[in-house]
Amino acid sequence: MSKATPKYLLVEEHIKKSIKNKTITDKLPGERTLAKELGFSYMTIRKAIDNLVAQGVLYKIPTKGTFLADRRSRQRTGNIGYFLDSSIVSGVSSPYYSLIFHALEKEAVTHGYSLVYFSELTNGDGENITDKLDGVIASCFPRVENTIQQLKQQVPTVVIDNASSDKTIPSVIIDNFNAVLDSFDHLYQLGHRRIAFMTGLEDSDVGKNRCAGFQSGLNRYGLELDETLVYRGNYSFKSGLDGAAYFLSLAQPPTAILCANDSMALGALRRLHHEGIKVPEDMSILGFDDIEVASQIAPALTTVKAPIDQIANTAVCMLEHLIKGETLENRHVALSAELVVRQTCAEAPTIIAA
Repeated sequence: MSKATPKYLLVEEHIKKSIKNKTITDKLPGERTLAKELGFSYMTIRKAIDNLVAQGVLYKIPTKGTFLADRRSRQRTGNIGYFLDSSIVSGVSSPYYSLIFHALEKEAVTHGYSLVYFSELTNGDGENITDKLDGVIASCFPRVENTIQQLKQQVPTVVIDNASSDKTIPSVIIDNFNAVLDSFDHLYQLGHRRIAFMTGLEDSDVGKNRCAGFQSGLNRYGLELDETLVYRGNYSFKSGLDGAAYFLSLAQPPTAILCANDSMALGALRRLHHEGIKVPEDMSILGFDDIEVASQIAPALTTVKAPIDQIANTAVCMLEHLIKGETLENRHVALSAELVVRQTCAEAPTIIAA
């Protein structure tokens, strides 16, 4: 390089040569140590290292240091991890995430791996969980983006549920927008015009896209958005109970309730039954996810079936390619979800029972 070459590029070149010459084989010296050895400022060293991290040459582990990112040299463990944020109520015991976990576990075994579930990056002894993993599939939400970045720096990572804001991280998501739009279409074709929507949390693309699908349904048929027909739920059974009670309190209740997940739909069914409202004769209910109990209750719930097995298969296959150091042809996959028509939707009634 010429004398005009920026100093941080000189540092980058030095580090790359040290890796090639095997004078650096695992962990880099501290940034201040490098600054003293090379005669550059600490900020110059920091910029060079950050660039090499972005390039995938290095990765950082908070409080532990900076390491080479050639994961092919890591000893294989035969384990892949499933990360689900600890703030998720009931964790992998919840109706939806139990389906996700068991599908991932089955798929992992098919590919010769064991699946390890974790909700924190360290165990009780302060050891990093990822030291015992070849890769991680993580349920991504905006609140855990920092954790996702740490995972990416330590092991190959694929996200599900939501795409990461870091588009270099591969993702497998559901086409939530079109799934809800299809649900709206179904209700409209049954003659429903006062269609209520029970939202989930709108702090992620899942919630936002399901809301957008509902709005698109209104637009498709020239219906005005009636804010009184939108109840902001949180995916819980209780918010389904409360949402249904709210809709029944309206001077003109809806003829159908479209719910952003099955747990809320089940809560709504319970409330309607308690109030003597017949489903689907008096009011129709439609959910999302197709959790196990959806087909077991009476009347059986009409819902959108999340492609759980396809999510697991796609995510594990993508992760295996990353573990092997192979290039992914498609880093971002959106899977279609299927409307499953059962017994909780019928033609709109002329008069809703009181």
